[in-house]
Amino acid sequence: MTSAELPVILLVPGAFGTPAGFDKLLPYLKEAKLSTHPGPYPSCNSSNPAAATCSDDVASLRETILIPLLEKRDVVILAHSYGGVVAGCAAKDLDKDTRSKQGQVGGVIGLIYVAGNITLEGESLLDAVGGAYPPFIKIDNPSPGLALIEPAMSVLYNDCDSAQASELAKHMTPHAYSAFQTEATAPAWAAKAFDGKRAYIRTLDDCCNPVSIQDIWMEKSKVEWNVIDFKTGHMPFVSQPEMLATQITKLINGFVGS
Repeated sequence: MTSAELPVILLVPGAFGTPAGFDKLLPYLKEAKLSTHPGPYPSCNSSNPAAATCSDDVASLRETILIPLLEKRDVVILAHSYGGVVAGCAAKDLDKDTRSKQGQVGGVIGLIYVAGNITLEGESLLDAVGGAYPPFIKIDNPSPGLALIEPAMSVLYNDCDSAQASELAKHMTPHAYSAFQTEATAPAWAAKAFDGKRAYIRTLDDCCNPVSIQDIWMEKSKVEWNVIDFKTGHMPFVSQPEMLATQITKLINGFVGS
């Protein structure tokens, strides 16, 4: 298949980050003839953090980015951390089967979560992590309504070279934490259309989303995930981009083939 015939990968970052955080991954995906598209959402560095909601993140990603992409071609979603909540809900009823029955051309043909947060309908991210923020999330920093992760190097980049600390610090972006405290909408991953087309990259040395809670999230989803273990921290697209790109390529080949 040519690059134009392959699905485009929608890159949905986790909280406290932007699509630029995936930059080290892009050359390896390009080598595999895979194109990408950034998937930001408004609670990241929000100018009105008190008003930010998860549902607004979902609606923004769905209406302004995902649906316009689907009007041209199929999409595979790659979602990291909180991006799993946003993208998982944004893709509801946009799977290939549903879209085809509606006479639409493109559809979401696969979901790839990288240490992705999983929420049920009506559940907030804060609920999903146990009802309290971990100590490394610094609330009302740098200003009211926003939060940061500190220390980012040991929490997010524990498997990266410490010499990269100043470069990696540039990717830390304040996030409106009210989005974490508001309810998520119904998730796409629950649909039978994604059976065999939902993958979860489990990050075994993750200091942000420990592997134990990743397992809890998958178990509560009550659906089957193709689980791939990476011995990395929270950001394998930074610490092991070539390995991650190889795995993404394999998964997409499987989605296309099925």
